[in-house]
Amino acid sequence: MTARARIVCATDLRVRSNFALNRAVQLARQTGARLTLVHAVDARRSAPRVRAQVNRAYVQLLSMVDRTFGSAAAATDIVVRAGGPLDVIVKVATEVDADLVVLAAPQRRRLDSIFGTTAERLLRAMQRPVLVVHRRTTFSYRRVSMAVDLSNASLPMIQAAARLGMLERAETTLLHATAPPLEGMLKTVGVEEQAIDDYKQGWQDDARARLQAMLTAAEMDIERTRILVRTEPPAAAIQRVIEEERPDLLTIGASRWFLIKRLLIGSVADRVLRTAMCDVLVIPQRIVPRRAAGPVDPPDAKTHTLMC
Repeated sequence: MTARARIVCATDLRVRSNFALNRAVQLARQTGARLTLVHAVDARRSAPRVRAQVNRAYVQLLSMVDRTFGSAAAATDIVVRAGGPLDVIVKVATEVDADLVVLAAPQRRRLDSIFGTTAERLLRAMQRPVLVVHRRTTFSYRRVSMAVDLSNASLPMIQAAARLGMLERAETTLLHATAPPLEGMLKTVGVEEQAIDDYKQGWQDDARARLQAMLTAAEMDIERTRILVRTEPPAAAIQRVIEEERPDLLTIGASRWFLIKRLLIGSVADRVLRTAMCDVLVIPQRIVPRRAAGPVDPPDAKTHTLMC
């Protein structure tokens, strides 16, 4: 028996966090997952003040759950803890064995270029898929772009996105972008342009064939999936697809994400994470395996709170 899927949604109780909450609710309903809402309270204040903030936040979230879920609220848990947002989210995601962590797109702050946003640090701190939500919506994803390579890590990434309910009703584009590996050398030694063009075409055909095999292995709907191979830097190709196709969701592997971050000093990565007109799902190459099947849900109480 497979353990019930778990989604963790982080909220700071601000309006922007409602975008993430709406998406987390939609995914939980679509996949039958149990949803845990997480809020962190600043622990650097006096103990009485921290307790008061914890209780106030709990009541606010409880009211939000009742309004949003109604009779389905029993499938939702509330966790409010004192501590830093990063530590609280990571600990709760580990405790409930989360399949997915959802949070709103970060807003720019003065020191983010040095320390990174909570979303970026989350991606480094745990091997779990993270969905960064940029806009309010209640419908399933309709257009999804997936940046993939030809490594063995791409198939599990596609399968993880499908398992999380991201591709169920979507028109999906698989984007693979990189320069053919020997193109520069061929130009250096003076190979004719026609021969180089033939080599590039053969490389693209081979890439398409390998991606087609990947789609078949992932059991994706071929009629609703297209393959896009481009001979340009991955970061530029991703940005171009976002601008031209305006997907609802961009899915990307964590290793490629951080490669973009390093190569472009955050320019493209920051633009996607902070200002993209689509949500961004980041999937690590190696996802933490689920615990053995068995009862992982808390007792029948509708909600619960944990305090440090």
